[in-house]
Amino acid sequence: MNSRVTFEYEFSPDGHDFGWLTARVETPDFTCHNGMWVQWQDLVRFADTIDRYPLEADGHIAEEWGVGENGDYIVVTKVAIGPNGRTGGLLCDVELANYYDTWNRCRTHFLTDYPSLARFREQI
Repeated sequence: MNSRVTFEYEFSPDGHDFGWLTARVETPDFTCHNGMWVQWQDLVRFADTIDRYPLEADGHIAEEWGVGENGDYIVVTKVAIGPNGRTGGLLCDVELANYYDTWNRCRTHFLTDYPSLARFREQI
């Protein structure tokens, strides 16, 4: 089994800009998923940033969504993708927390490639 991250988005029934984003990461050893409220425009912007080839050697693509109160900010969903070595490989770093109990979280990373990144962009 290859590792992967996937998104599912359900628009709000009241027609507002926010909807429920479900993120899932699957590796050979475990699977984790979460969900949180996200503006659909954020997903479109994230998809647009993924449409770069090649990624700069010292650059990466990252998007995160979180919650905060009184100046505190806690990451709930984060995906960062950057180059791994000089042969065109990519490293995907994923962090998912429980929206209702952010202490409950997982973080992993895995190797991927540009064709997989293009499929992820199409999914978004």
